[in-house]
Amino acid sequence: MMLSRRGVLAMGLFGTASAVLPARAQSRGTAAGPLGQLGLDAGQFGLRPGATEDQSRQLQTALKQAAARGAPLLLAPGRYRVGGVVLPENMRIVGVPGETYLVTANGQPVLIARNIGRAELSGLSFDGLDIPATQRSGLLTAENVGELTVSGCAFAKAGSAGLTLDRCGGRITANRFGNMRDVAVFAIDSKSLVVEQNRIEDCGNNGIQIWRNQPGDDGSIVRGNHVARIRTDGGGDGQNGNGINVFRAGGVIVEGNQIRDCALTFIRNNSGSGVQILGNQGRRCGEVGLFSEFAFEGAILANNYLEDCAVGACITNLDHGGRIAVCANNIIRNATRRAAPFSKEPGGGFGIQVEAEAAVTGNVIENASEVGIVLGWSWAMRNLAATGNVISKTGIGISVSLVPKERNALVANNVISEARNGAVIGTEYGKPVSGDLTKAPDARASGIVVANNAVR
Repeated sequence: MMLSRRGVLAMGLFGTASAVLPARAQSRGTAAGPLGQLGLDAGQFGLRPGATEDQSRQLQTALKQAAARGAPLLLAPGRYRVGGVVLPENMRIVGVPGETYLVTANGQPVLIARNIGRAELSGLSFDGLDIPATQRSGLLTAENVGELTVSGCAFAKAGSAGLTLDRCGGRITANRFGNMRDVAVFAIDSKSLVVEQNRIEDCGNNGIQIWRNQPGDDGSIVRGNHVARIRTDGGGDGQNGNGINVFRAGGVIVEGNQIRDCALTFIRNNSGSGVQILGNQGRRCGEVGLFSEFAFEGAILANNYLEDCAVGACITNLDHGGRIAVCANNIIRNATRRAAPFSKEPGGGFGIQVEAEAAVTGNVIENASEVGIVLGWSWAMRNLAATGNVISKTGIGISVSLVPKERNALVANNVISEARNGAVIGTEYGKPVSGDLTKAPDARASGIVVANNAVR
């Protein structure tokens, strides 16, 4: 008899030839039942692939038995209609990637993990059937789970969110998310969560959200994900349309992600202090490529490649306490003035914009339609440095706000070429009011040091 590779795998995962229970399970006095080589076969508890009826009760029974025996639960290939099934403590469910489907039976979460120390899911495909759900209701919903591992799973057609995490730690790794009405991964008040190497596509409002109810240290890492085609179906002027969104969560690292085609922003940090945005690549967004805004203190935006935005990087909102930043060694191309999805008025055309206690250094900016680097805006301008940047093919190379009476900025050792309207210009509310400060000093620009720039 010829066996296919899939048949061999299925025999290994779901065969019942080896029915030996772990010693600790036998000692509990649990009735013996068939085990595969890797765990307990869910089919022994009445789960039938392809059945049209709701099989939530059968799956809940199988999970209870697997937990009692300390064994993983194995789900054979096929589709299972289930909903509201609760994961026991230390539960592991194993499916066949791309073959084992958990389909919502009634629009509610398919699986729920609540107030447990550990759970692990792998090889499962969740299907929400595009049934509308309450906001941030996930196909998989976890609350207060110490260590949750979700790997090699797929989430599709969620009525709101693919995965919702509340006060959870663990790893969300190498999963696929597609066609979410709202968001792929929504995590709030996390405990050093890791979200990495996931593929996220076609979401209504956001890709990954790392939030906190109150500002505080979060410690999450968002690394190596592919995020594409994020819309802004819910509207608004920033809460939607983001590839990756950090809100009030401090100490977050967002690193090495590939992001494409976001309605507003590739990566938006709102009020998260100590956030690092490192080595990401973003192409095509409707507003700001990288945003650190509102009540943040301490942000590092470094080594990113950004292309086709209204603004490459924006570090703003001194009026809400936004301050202390480094924007370094980024490549920003094609920042073009345009109307954002929430506005009819065009704006932007800036490579980098900063306001307070910020160092802008070592960046390469090409084709910013209006200004390569904007230092300050209106009165929001304090302790700024732009050094060692290369700026070419722009309207103004570097603009400096002259509105505040007390100001302090250094513009030095930059290379500026093909700046049509001047290399370094003083502005008031965005309007040029000085001559080119690389050619001659201007009394209106007191407090601004301009030195050793190479201009062509």
